[in-house]
Amino acid sequence: MLGLLWHHVHITIPDREVAARWHEQHTPAKRGQPTKRSENLIYGPNLLQIQSKAVASKSREGCIISIGIGVSDISKAVADWLSAGGSLVSRTDRSARVQDPWGVPFELVGRYTLGYTHINIETAEHEKLRDWYECNLGGERVPCEWDNTRLVLKFDTMLIVFKSVNSTDLSILERSIDHIGWYTDDVDTLFHHLSMKGVCFPGKPRDFGPVRLAFAEDPCGIWIELHILPKGGKPT
Repeated sequence: MLGLLWHHVHITIPDREVAARWHEQHTPAKRGQPTKRSENLIYGPNLLQIQSKAVASKSREGCIISIGIGVSDISKAVADWLSAGGSLVSRTDRSARVQDPWGVPFELVGRYTLGYTHINIETAEHEKLRDWYECNLGGERVPCEWDNTRLVLKFDTMLIVFKSVNSTDLSILERSIDHIGWYTDDVDTLFHHLSMKGVCFPGKPRDFGPVRLAFAEDPCGIWIELHILPKGGKPT
């Protein structure tokens, strides 16, 4: 069982249009139709939303450390990133950690699957956090292709990757990635089901324009948007 269907990852940059234009010009991502509250970048089957205002509160005991991108050639991808004004944080044979000009962290990984392919979460108790996501959102346990120290849950089009980090290092982790989200066919039913299991909801189900959504919170304080499927039951 692959669990809920993946929806998006949300980052916060004050000038969202400039940031979206940079990513469109200097990465393979394509800009989708913008909305009143977000610029939308699509790479592969997955969506990255850029908004000018944060939605989530700060996580407490871990955080989303980077957005993973599958690339065919690590060296070329890093060179392209640096030539466009991005920065290199670290590099291994299989991956490179980079930042865009606004300091948003990405991980470039040499993979056959191209696009926005994974979300990296770091916490002091990565196995417990993996189990929480599996219990409440589903997902399938699979090996990490590029780092055998990480734990992975596979959803339909996205990998959620969990890595252990010393608790004393958590205060220096990036906080520019705001929240992650999944589709559900019934926000209210899922809200009641997860609430009965003890999941915290800082954002109760509500209508936001044509969309009904809610925000759950994982044990680290990371916010999770639960977003109703469009009419017809197919993600957009």
